[in-house]
Amino acid sequence: MNAIKEAHYNLGIAYLEAGQYDRAIPEFEAAIKLDASFIGAHCALCRAYLEQDELEKAGMAVTAALALDATHQPALLLHGTITEVYHDKGKAYLDDRRYIEAIEAFQKAIDLDTDLGNNSQKSPLENTHIYAHLGAAYIGMKAYQDAIDALQNAIALDSDLVDAHYNLGHAYIEQGHPDKAIPHLERAIAIAPNLKRAHYNLARAYRESGNLEAATHAVTETLRIDPNYQPAHELAGRIKQAHYNIGITYLNDDRYSEAVTAFQSAITLASDFTTAHYNLGLTFLKMESYPRAVDALQKTITLDPTYVAAHHSLALAYLGQQELGKARDTARDALKLDADYQPVISLLEAIDPSFTRTGEQTAPQPEPDSLIDPQQRITPRQETHYELGIVYRDAKMYTEAIGEFQKAITLDPNFVSAHISLGEVYLEIGQLDDAENTANAALKIDANSQSARQLLYTIEQAHPTPSPAKSPEQTTALDIPDTKRDFERGMVFLNNRQYNQAAAAFKRVIKADSSSVEAHYGLGQAYLGIEAFDDAEAAANEVLRRNPNHPPTRELIQLIKFARNREQNRGRQKKVLRYVVIFGILAACVYVLIALCIIPNPSCNPIPPNLSIATSLSAPYLLAGKTETLTLTIKNSGGTAHNIKISLEPKSKAGLNYELPASIPIMGKNGEEKIKIHITVDKNIGTRKESVKIELSTNDGIEPVTQTFDLQIFGTER
Repeated sequence: MNAIKEAHYNLGIAYLEAGQYDRAIPEFEAAIKLDASFIGAHCALCRAYLEQDELEKAGMAVTAALALDATHQPALLLHGTITEVYHDKGKAYLDDRRYIEAIEAFQKAIDLDTDLGNNSQKSPLENTHIYAHLGAAYIGMKAYQDAIDALQNAIALDSDLVDAHYNLGHAYIEQGHPDKAIPHLERAIAIAPNLKRAHYNLARAYRESGNLEAATHAVTETLRIDPNYQPAHELAGRIKQAHYNIGITYLNDDRYSEAVTAFQSAITLASDFTTAHYNLGLTFLKMESYPRAVDALQKTITLDPTYVAAHHSLALAYLGQQELGKARDTARDALKLDADYQPVISLLEAIDPSFTRTGEQTAPQPEPDSLIDPQQRITPRQETHYELGIVYRDAKMYTEAIGEFQKAITLDPNFVSAHISLGEVYLEIGQLDDAENTANAALKIDANSQSARQLLYTIEQAHPTPSPAKSPEQTTALDIPDTKRDFERGMVFLNNRQYNQAAAAFKRVIKADSSSVEAHYGLGQAYLGIEAFDDAEAAANEVLRRNPNHPPTRELIQLIKFARNREQNRGRQKKVLRYVVIFGILAACVYVLIALCIIPNPSCNPIPPNLSIATSLSAPYLLAGKTETLTLTIKNSGGTAHNIKISLEPKSKAGLNYELPASIPIMGKNGEEKIKIHITVDKNIGTRKESVKIELSTNDGIEPVTQTFDLQIFGTER
C-alpha cells in the first residue's frame, strides 16, 4: 500500500510541477485516502488548490496538515501564504471601496489563523495589519463599533501601528467619544508627526470636547503641513468663530483677560478677522492698556478703512495716551466717513474747541482783558476740560477724568456741574470721603442743586451707618460693621490696581476685626502697590505674628524686599512693578507645586510606582541565522519610579544571543519607555520553544514585576 500511496503522491508532484493542477489534485487526494496522516500529500494538495486560487479548499488542506503536526514548517509557510493572499485581496477591495468584499476577505484570513490557534498551538502569524485594514473597512461601512474592536486587536499586537491609532481615533470621533479619540490621535502624531489627517481629526476631537486652545494648535499644525487642505480651512473657520463668540461673552461680562485670549486665538486662525481685531482693541481700551489698544485698532482700520467705530475707539485710545492731536485727527477722519456719527461728534466737541457740526471754525476767542459777563457763559477752556472729563468718565478712564474735572474747577471754582461730575467719579471708584466733600462743595455754590443733593444722598447710602455707643447687652447683629462687604470691596480695588482705595477698605475690616489675617495680608499687598514698603512690611509681619505658617505672606515679604532693592537701585517704578509681578508669579507657581507635591516636601505622601510590561516580537517566530527584535513596553501608572533594572532569566540561552538592556534612571507618573532587545539565532539551532522571564525591579521598595515571553524557534532540520 505504501508503494501505491507514494506512486500517487509522486505522480501528483509531477503534474503540479508541470502546471497541470486539475490532474495533480486527484492524485494527492488518492494518496490521502490511502493514508490520512500523509502530511506531505496534504501540503501538496494545498499547493495545487492555491495555484488555482481555490483559497477555501487550500485552507482546508493546510488545516488538515497542521492538525497532524502544528510545527510542520512547510505547512506553516503555506498557511501564511493563504492568509497573505486573503489579505491582499482584502486590500484591493478596500482600495476600490468595496467594503463588504474587503471585510469578508480579511475575516477569512483571521478565521484561518484562529482555527490554527484552536488546535492549542501558537499562531505563527500575528494579524496586526489584517486587523488594521479590517477596521478601516468597517469605518468605510460606518460600522464604528466593529471598527473599534478590530483596531484594538491591531494595537494589542503592535502598539506602534500608526494607521490603527489614526483610524481608532477617527472611529471614536464618529461615535461621539472625542475624549477616547484624543490619546490615539496623539499617539499617531508621535509616530508620524506630519500625518495631516491625524492633526485634523485631533483638532476635531479637541473642539468637540470643548478644548478650543488645543483645537487651535492642532488645526494650525494641519495647515502648516498642507496649507491647501480644505477640510482644515473649514474647521479653522468654525473654531475661529467659537473663539470670537466666547470673547464677546467675556467682554460683555467685563472678564477682559479672558476676552483678550479668546480674540487673539481667533486672530491666530484668521489674521484678517476685522471684527476680532476691533473687539480686541476695545478690550484693551477698557483695560486702559492704551498702546495695545492702538495697535489692535490700527490693524482694524488697515483691514477696513471705513470702520467708523474703530476710528472712534482709536481716538479714545490716543486720549488715554494724552495724544490729543492724534485723537482729534482720528475723530475728524471718522466724520469724513459718517458725518452724523454722534459718538465722534461728542468727542470732538469735548476735545476740539474749534469744532462745529458744519466744520467751520468758531469765532476768535476774546482777549483776557475783554469785558465778558461771567453769568452769560462758561469760558471755553473750562468747558473743554469738563467735556473731556465726561468723555474719560464714560470710557471708564477715571484717573484722566478726575484730572480734567479738577482743571475745570481750578479755572472756575463755581463750576457746579464739574463738582458734581467729579463727585460721581469718586463715588464710582469707592472714594466716598472725597465724593462727599465734592458734593458738599457743589451745594455751597448752589444750595438748590437737586443733582448735588441726589449725589450726596447716594454717597450717604454707600457709607457704613455709624451707630451710637451701646453697652454689650444692647449690641445687635445690625450694629456689627459689614466687614465682608468691605473685604470684598478691598479685593476688587486691589485687583483693579486701585491701591489707595484697597488699603482704606482693608483698614475698615481691621478696625472691626483686628484678627483678620486676610485683611492684614491684603493691606500689605495694597501698600506694596503704592510702594509704601515699610507699611507693607509691617502689615506682613502682623500676619506672621498671628499665623506664622502663612506661605503667601512669606512670599509677600520677599516681594517687598525685592521691590525695595529695585527702587533703591534704579528708582524706576515701572520696572519695579514688572519684576515684582514676574517674581510673584514664579513664587506662586512654586507654592502651588509644593502644595501639589510636585516639588517634594515633608507633608507629601509619595505614591508608590505601579509598573507593567508588554512584549512584542518583530516576527511571529525566530529563524536560524536571523536577528529579530523583542520590544518591551514599560509603563508606570503610579508614583515616580527610580533606577528601574531590567533582567532576563536565564541570562543566556544556548543558540540565542542577546544583551541585557540598561537601567531606566527615572520614570514619572504615566511614563512610558520602549526597550528593544536584539535576539540573534545561531545557524545550527534546532526547532524548539523557549521561555524567557522578564523582571523589573526598582529602588522604591515595591515588589518586582515579572512577565514570561515564549519564543518559537524554527531550526535547520527538515
